[in-house]
Amino acid sequence: MPRELTKSQKKAAHALLDLALDRECAAFISKVSRLVDKPLSDDDKPNHTRYLELYKAINGFDKHLGKTYDSLSGNMLLSKVTSLLMEGVLNLKDLDICDDQLRGDILGLLNLYMEMNK
Repeated sequence: MPRELTKSQKKAAHALLDLALDRECAAFISKVSRLVDKPLSDDDKPNHTRYLELYKAINGFDKHLGKTYDSLSGNMLLSKVTSLLMEGVLNLKDLDICDDQLRGDILGLLNLYMEMNK
């Protein structure tokens, strides 16, 4: 059973999740901006089709955010931060806000996940 995180460690883990959420939202907004700013031409898709693409993209992203960031308890914080590291949303430099014990726990879990995925 994983150890209980201290209050300051939970605060650091939540700060990492906030950072990851902000990065994912920035990337999504950039993607959506390209879709919206795409010039219309005579042979382009009808506006309703473009709207549906935009709606599906936003709806899908919203579901992704819900699965990724909603209802994270203390026990899930370490594994979620670790999975965001594996996905490249967070990087090792971001762990500078963690104390040594939390950083070590995250890196240990990261190594374990990487070994399992070989």
